[in-house]
Amino acid sequence: MKYAFSTTNCTASLFLSVELLGLTPDDEVIVTPQTFWATVRGLQSAGVNLCFADIDPNTLNIDPATIEDKITPRTKAIYLVHLGGLMADMDPIMDIARRHNLTVVEDCAHAPGAAYKGRKAGSIGDIGCFSFHSLKNMSTMGEGGMITFNRDEWVDLTRPLRSIGAVYTRRARAEERIGPYARPAHKYVDHAAGAFSYDCEGPVRVGNNYRMSEVAAAVGSVQLARLDELNQMRRQIGKRLDAGLSQIEGIRVQLEPDGYKHIYHLYVFFYQPLKRGSNQEKEELIRILDAEEGIEIQNRYFPIHLLPEERARGHAFGECPIAEEVWFEQHVNLPIYPTLRPDQVDTIVDAVARAVKRVRGA
Repeated sequence: MKYAFSTTNCTASLFLSVELLGLTPDDEVIVTPQTFWATVRGLQSAGVNLCFADIDPNTLNIDPATIEDKITPRTKAIYLVHLGGLMADMDPIMDIARRHNLTVVEDCAHAPGAAYKGRKAGSIGDIGCFSFHSLKNMSTMGEGGMITFNRDEWVDLTRPLRSIGAVYTRRARAEERIGPYARPAHKYVDHAAGAFSYDCEGPVRVGNNYRMSEVAAAVGSVQLARLDELNQMRRQIGKRLDAGLSQIEGIRVQLEPDGYKHIYHLYVFFYQPLKRGSNQEKEELIRILDAEEGIEIQNRYFPIHLLPEERARGHAFGECPIAEEVWFEQHVNLPIYPTLRPDQVDTIVDAVARAVKRVRGA
């Protein structure tokens, strides 16, 4: 991408994207229901109306086939996430966006280095937002982020909005003075921000402090140099888990479509319940793994259209049936990180096999 600005975290990048697009409560944005709520917090803060498309049951990403019927005259953008390090199907999404003059924002928090048909996450849509949190595939000491784009006109907006500046139309003052006081001739830091030279015309937009620290950036530079290596370690672990779990009756593993590069920020498998329409089997499976087998389970992420704040805005169960069925009945996350040893992977697979046998036997 032509431009990349470091930020404090991915949430800050996403908030900044809302500012760059100038989204207001009069606008609608199409979003995925299967993501961490940070993806939509900037949109919610701006009062934007969220329209939830459904997901692909394998990738867990937004399904392009469910987008177009959500578009209205108020629709301005599509916000998507590359969940768990496996990218969304970008070509049809970009085709829809171009035909309807929509902006596409990629939440790449899980996907630095992931690829789709030879193109990297964050380089296909109009804006890419990255996370370098300590749990992510590369880190900048706890928190950190990046926003990427190609549009020249966004550069002069990004700099002040990212660094406590102000954006407004400037009109030159006849004299560079404030009352009886002239503009200082000697240049020094006075934080006057053009007060001697300009007056403001029209609306004012003020920025926030989204700057990354220099220490975090230094750590990130080292981590970036290792990103491909760390991603490859995750891929090897993910494939070993796939090989073992695919042999267990009642388990469906997540497939990596042709032309995609999954970087396994998260590892997902799908339990196939004997009785559909209930979450009891999946929840018992998770309980056994977590409480009895010693395999820590943190299931990410609850469908955001069913969070209390979105239900209060009129969203309800039944709106995204695939996302709901997959989450409540099938979706299970297992631990994955670059230093997970082969014997530990085998321990996980054996534990899942025992737990599935118990659940299905019961």
